[in-house]
Amino acid sequence: MNKKEVYHFLKRLTPRELYFKESMIDKIEDNSNQFDIYRTFNGENVYRYTFEKHLGNFMEKDPQISKNLENSPLLICKHNRFSYTPLHSHDFIELNYVYTGSLQININGQTVTLCKGDLCILDTDVIHQILNTTENDILVNILMKKEYFTTNMLSRLASNSIISQFIVNSISEAQNYDQYIIFNTQESEQLFDAFNGLIACYFDKSFYSTDVINAYMIIIFSELLKSYKKEKSMELRKANHHYIGDVLQFIEEHYGDCSLSDVAAKFSFNTSYLSRYIKSSTGKSFVAIVQEIRLNHACALLKNSNYSIEYISQQVGYNNVTFFYQKFKETYQLTPNEFRKLNTT
Repeated sequence: MNKKEVYHFLKRLTPRELYFKESMIDKIEDNSNQFDIYRTFNGENVYRYTFEKHLGNFMEKDPQISKNLENSPLLICKHNRFSYTPLHSHDFIELNYVYTGSLQININGQTVTLCKGDLCILDTDVIHQILNTTENDILVNILMKKEYFTTNMLSRLASNSIISQFIVNSISEAQNYDQYIIFNTQESEQLFDAFNGLIACYFDKSFYSTDVINAYMIIIFSELLKSYKKEKSMELRKANHHYIGDVLQFIEEHYGDCSLSDVAAKFSFNTSYLSRYIKSSTGKSFVAIVQEIRLNHACALLKNSNYSIEYISQQVGYNNVTFFYQKFKETYQLTPNEFRKLNTT
């Protein structure tokens, strides 16, 4: 399957969807024979979905994909149309992407509408249900073990970027507080293309590749970071405020020679106010942020180039090589030369 065939693959009615469509009555995805049920304080019955049982169902329906999914931390499926789910929660992270159409999700008693291109990440233990869908409402579900979402995705995205680090932390905090987060990504062609690539690879047994799937997931989360930053920036600009993400982005782009006064002038801040604003928003001082960015870039150059230590020191903004060695050793407990030897083959 190639990317151009994905829409027709998703649009095609499955036997289950045909059954729901032809019955002409509301159909609930009844999982009572598979999942445990618990009762809320309000007396509502809630199904407890588990990743392992979903994995078992996937493998039972299609034994040919067992070798691909047996130890998989990630499952991808299309939500059955012409139906709704019961109230349920789960022990995994769920990512819902509206491929076409629109739909409503009841989350913790509140109804949220998602349109084509919208994406919702639901944390574990969130009580929710997807309401009735029609033939045009195609929803792609990605089920992820908690450790896959936190260690494999977010940590890799944030490893070499202050702004990505900050946004990842913001998203994590928002999700931990609200238990879900919605991304309005209708205008992201890159995200749509990444989903097409992900689905094409995942559902084509002959081309299934864990490495390729992980690469597409990194692209997807990178696009979500961009969307989150853009939305937060626009919200604060409307309120005549500056978003700390814009400040961090400027520092990251000018880390080699920018000063606190340069950044203050760019955003029309008093330097003392800016210093406090950065500290309160990130937990780090301006100097610490600049140093972290410089050392991150130094590490990348040490890993991926043959430049001399002196040249790298100057490139990342340290004119005093001795000071660069000192800061590098304090941060990584290794000299630049030792770091290079450990990280190159």
